[in-house]
Amino acid sequence: MSALPSRELARTLDDAILPELWRRRTRLSEDEMVSMYDLVRRALRSYHPQELSALGEDKEELVAQFIYTKVLRLAPGHTESNACAESAPSNGYALCAYFRRYLIDCLRSASHQRNVSMEDEGMEQEIDLHAHALEDPVESVLMEYGLDEHRVRLAARTFIAGLDEPERIVLAGSLGWCSGCKGGLSAVATQHRVPSYHYRAVKLGVTMKKTADAGDFSNTKIGRWLVNVLGIDIDSENRTAILIALNLLAAESSEDEMIDAAA
Repeated sequence: MSALPSRELARTLDDAILPELWRRRTRLSEDEMVSMYDLVRRALRSYHPQELSALGEDKEELVAQFIYTKVLRLAPGHTESNACAESAPSNGYALCAYFRRYLIDCLRSASHQRNVSMEDEGMEQEIDLHAHALEDPVESVLMEYGLDEHRVRLAARTFIAGLDEPERIVLAGSLGWCSGCKGGLSAVATQHRVPSYHYRAVKLGVTMKKTADAGDFSNTKIGRWLVNVLGIDIDSENRTAILIALNLLAAESSEDEMIDAAA
């Protein structure tokens, strides 16, 4: 997790251009189509929802079909969309939710139902839940855990308020608003004179040792917040919900807190 700031910066750059490309997705130039294709693949690279194993098809092929049919809308009969401009995914997490919805549609299709025992695989309830998901893909993920964006944001504010000043600076420099600053967390910590910043980062959960596992992360402050407050277990199956919660936590880490800490 020590490379998190650079990954956060790359994700921020993708998120900045995603909505605009999405709104023009049926009128993109060839170069823009390549950019959109690469952006979606990056967003889905480490996303492995359980529907993938139920479908039994190659993930890369499914991603390519998703981009061709649902993103770029190149398939016959899919060239136009009735979706409003506001429905454009705002970030990579939303793209993950869109892709999962596409996989669920595949599972519901007759061609896939012949190969999937809905009762044996316990998928019927799961599919029905997503079939009635909210239009907002972030909300549709959070609702599985009895959460919504407003509740997570409130929990994030309470969590941040409970941190001491050095911890708030470490959070801002690793996940929050200044995570893309030149020099990363080290530079931010030096600027704000945070002692033992690496130790604090490990305890907070924004930096992990190479040998760390899910249990180690569960014992960090952020890990305990996810598990005990939000009810999201640290498990690979919950990766999308965890990423959304961390994204909202990062969004609630504001510049005002850094100013207060430096005062």
